[in-house]
Amino acid sequence: MSIEQELAPLVKTVVVPTTPERAFELFTAELGRWWPLASHSIAAEQATDVRFEGTVGGQIVEYTADGPVGTWGTVSTWNPPTSVNFSWHPGTDPTQAGQVTVRFTPTGDGTEVELTHTGWELRPDGARMRQNYDSGWPVVLTAYANHPRLSTPE
Repeated sequence: MSIEQELAPLVKTVVVPTTPERAFELFTAELGRWWPLASHSIAAEQATDVRFEGTVGGQIVEYTADGPVGTWGTVSTWNPPTSVNFSWHPGTDPTQAGQVTVRFTPTGDGTEVELTHTGWELRPDGARMRQNYDSGWPVVLTAYANHPRLSTPE
């Protein structure tokens, strides 16, 4: 594999059985309900929540029982219910943050959610981290797609 292929954008998709509006809401406003914190967070088993502030400049922040433990990223584009873009650096140097764009597109079966993660070249360990996220994002998106409240908001 060439270095260009190793550092190419990582794209993952899942189709969920709901409207783009509901898919967007669960992905953002209800992030803490479905994100697999025990395995995919800074504090691991001590993590109690992650909150996504829904506005440009809003933060994605992880919490434990003692309060915030780290910022995962910052929202740079907010276009409900079609897309959201944010920097991504959970537990790492924000100056080496990648960018994540999530698009919500209506399909015959619901909504296609496409996640694109770029910016690997900003990190000295970019190729290794891209490989880690290549297996990590599917775990996250499966947790999202399988959440029981996907089609029934409170």
